[in-house]
Amino acid sequence: MYEHYHEFAEEIAPRLREVLAGERDVPPQKPLVEAWLGYALYCYDKPLSLEEVVASADAINHGIPHPDEVAWAFLCLRKRGWLSVQGDMYGLTPEGRLAINTIVVQGHLERLNHWISSHPPLGRVTAKDVFLTLGKIKEESR
Repeated sequence: MYEHYHEFAEEIAPRLREVLAGERDVPPQKPLVEAWLGYALYCYDKPLSLEEVVASADAINHGIPHPDEVAWAFLCLRKRGWLSVQGDMYGLTPEGRLAINTIVVQGHLERLNHWISSHPPLGRVTAKDVFLTLGKIKEESR
C-alpha cells in the first residue's frame, strides 16, 4: 500500500509511458474507468502530473485507480482525441474538455459513465458528435 500519491505515481509512470508508446499491452477495463479518469482530468483546467491525476481520481471515487486502469483509460481518451500529453503532464484537449462538458454539464459522473459505456472509443469524437448523440439517448429513455 502507498502512503502518498507520489509513490504510486512514480511506480506506475514507466508502465504508463510504455503503454502510451505502444510498447506494452493493457487489458480492457470497465467503461466506468475511462469516465472516472476522464472526469479526474476534467476537474482541472490545466495539465496534471500523474500524482495529481491519482489524487483527483481518489477525491472523485474514494479509491486509487489500478495502474492498468490509468493506462487503459488514457488510451481510450487518446483514441477519442481527448487526451493531451505534454511530457509527464496529462490533461484534456480543448475538444475533450468541451465534449465532456457537453455530457456532464452540471458535474455528473454517472452521466459521463452512461455516455462512455454506450459509445466505445472507435476514433476521434468531437463535442458536436457528443451533442448529437445526447438527443438520441434522451429519446431512448422515454
